[in-house]
Amino acid sequence: MSVELEHAIGCNVGFKNTCHLHPNGRDYVLAVGGVVIVGDLNDPHEQLFLHGHDDFITCLAVSHQGRLCASGQQGQNADVIVWNLDAKKQLFCFQEQDHGIDCLCFSFDDRYLYSCGDIVDQRVFVYDMVSGLIIAWAQLHPKPTISVASGGFVRDIKRRDTQEYQFAACGGKTISMMHLDAMKGELTSQQIGNAGKQIREFTCLAFSSDLEHLFAGTTSGDVAVILMKNRVVQQFVPVCSAGVATLIVVPIAQGSTRIIAGGGDSSITVLSGASPLEIREERRMHVDGSLVSLSRSSDHAEVLAVTSQGSAFRVRTKDLSFKVHSQVSAGALYDVGYVKGVSDLFLTCCGDGLVTLWDANDYSARVRCMAGARSFPTAVAASEDIIVAGCNDGRLLSFDTQQGQGLWHIDNAHKGGVTAAKLSSNVRFVLSAGAEGELRIWELKTRDMVSHLKEHSARVTEVQMFPNDQYAISCSRDRCLLTWDLQQQKRLTAHRERHGGINCLAVASNQTTVYTAGQERTLTTWDLRMADPVNLQQMDEEVHSISLSPDGRHLATGGAGLTVKIWDINTYRESSKGAGHSRAIQKVAFSPDGRQLVSVGLDHAALVWNLYT
Repeated sequence: MSVELEHAIGCNVGFKNTCHLHPNGRDYVLAVGGVVIVGDLNDPHEQLFLHGHDDFITCLAVSHQGRLCASGQQGQNADVIVWNLDAKKQLFCFQEQDHGIDCLCFSFDDRYLYSCGDIVDQRVFVYDMVSGLIIAWAQLHPKPTISVASGGFVRDIKRRDTQEYQFAACGGKTISMMHLDAMKGELTSQQIGNAGKQIREFTCLAFSSDLEHLFAGTTSGDVAVILMKNRVVQQFVPVCSAGVATLIVVPIAQGSTRIIAGGGDSSITVLSGASPLEIREERRMHVDGSLVSLSRSSDHAEVLAVTSQGSAFRVRTKDLSFKVHSQVSAGALYDVGYVKGVSDLFLTCCGDGLVTLWDANDYSARVRCMAGARSFPTAVAASEDIIVAGCNDGRLLSFDTQQGQGLWHIDNAHKGGVTAAKLSSNVRFVLSAGAEGELRIWELKTRDMVSHLKEHSARVTEVQMFPNDQYAISCSRDRCLLTWDLQQQKRLTAHRERHGGINCLAVASNQTTVYTAGQERTLTTWDLRMADPVNLQQMDEEVHSISLSPDGRHLATGGAGLTVKIWDINTYRESSKGAGHSRAIQKVAFSPDGRQLVSVGLDHAALVWNLYT
C-alpha cells in the first residue's frame, strides 16, 4: 500500500501575511506548518506541496510577476527558501540567519529579496534572485522589524529615480527607510521623522501607487500618512480599535487614493480620498476574528482576507461583498475521527476550542462547535446524529451533527481532563477516560454515570470498545494494557510493557490480536489469550497514534518523527511513508472504506492522504 498527500487543511494564522493571492488570478499560496502550498482558488482538490522547512513558516512573500515565492521559518534551522513557482521546485536555500525570520519582501522588479531576522538574529540580508548570492547585509533596524514594504527606487530632490533601491521597515515606535546600493553592496537606513508630538507603535506598511506616500498602520488603530519627499508623518487617520493589523493599497483613478485596512477588532475598512492626505472611511465590514493577512488580486477587484480564527474570505474591493473561501483550524490538533460508518465526514479537536466536522468531498467545515472560551477539546467521537467531545477541563460535551448545536454537557466528568471518548455501537452510552487513570461509562439518555473502572495508575491514553459493546480495552502511561467486561464492571486481562508507557492501541478484527506502541519505541503485537507479546518491532520514533485499516492488512503510525508510515501487518515491514507535518503527529485515522487516511498534529495541520494498493 502506498500513501500520497491529497490535501492539507490549515494555515499559519499565528503569523502575519502567510497567505497570498497569486498574480495569475487562479491560484493562492499559503503556509501550513512547514509546508508551502499552491492551490487553485476554485478547485479544493488542486493543491501542490513544496517541502523544505522543518518548523513553522513565519513569513511568506510572492514576487510581483508570480514566478518566485520566498518562505522563512523559525527554529534552529531558520532558513529562507526561494521557490520557482513555474517549475514547482526549490530554487535557492539561504542558511545565513539564526533563530527565526520575521519579514520577507521582493524588490519592485523582483531582482532582490529583502530578509529580516528576528530580535535574536538582528540581521538583514539582501539576496540576488538571479545569482543566488548575498548582495548586502546590515544590522536590523528597527529592532524588531515586523513589516517591510518595497518602494521602488530612491528619488532625488527633483523626484527623479536614482540607482538605489528603497525598502520601508517598521517595528516598535520606528519607521526606517532602507537604501540598497547593489553596485557597492551597501545597505543604509534613515529614520522617518514625526511632525508632531504623537507617538505610535507601527505594525504594517504600504506604499501609494505613485510611491510618493507611505501608509503605516499603528497599534492605536489609526493609519499614519507619510510624505516621501521630506519623509515626515503628515497626519494620522483613525480606522479601527485594537490596532491596524494589515494594510494594502488598491490602485484606482489617477490622483485618487484607496486603501484597505484589516483591524484587530475584526474589521475590514476601505479608506478613500482625492489624495493620500484626504483619505477617510468609505465603508466597513466585520468578519469572525482579527485580520492577519490581506492579499490583493492582480486585477485589483478582489482581496483575500484571512482571520486569526482560520477563516479566509474573498472580498470584492468595490463594495466589500464577500464569500467564504475556506475555514481551517487555528491551533494545535489533538484528535481526529470519522463519523461512525461514514467515509466522507471526519472530525478534529483543536486547541482554539473548536470541534470541527469536515466534508472530505470539498474539505469544507460543515459544522464548527465551540467547546468553550477557556478550554479546548482533546477527544472526539460521533455518530450520524450526535458528536461527543471530551475537554481538557474535564467536561464531556455533546453536539448535534447536523447543526452543531449544543445538546448537553457533563461537568467534572474527569479530574485533570478527558483523554479519550468512545460512543457505543448502539449509541446508548459513552465510554470516557481521564488523566488520573479512570474509565467511566455514561448513559446518554440520563447522562448518569453507570460505571466507574479504576485500575490504571496513570493517564489513560486510549480506549476502544469491541463491536458487541460488552467489552473494552484501554492502555495507559502506567505501561498497562487492560481489557474490561463492561457489564460485569471488572477487568478481564492485564498485559504490561517492560519499560515505557503505552500511547495508543488498535484491535484486529479477530478481537484477540491487539497492537500497541508508545514510549519504548516498539510496535508490540499482543494475543489477549497469552501473557507475553507475540511480536516486537523496533521503531525509530516515539509513536503517538496507530490505526488499523478496515481490511486488517495494514497499520498506519504517526508520532514524533513527523511522518505517516504504513506497515504491512503480515511482514511488519514499512510499505510506504509520507512527509508533510512539521510538528509531532498526534493522531491518525483510516476512513471506514480504507481509501483515505487523516493525520493531525501540533503544526495546526490536518492532512488527508490517499491510499493505493
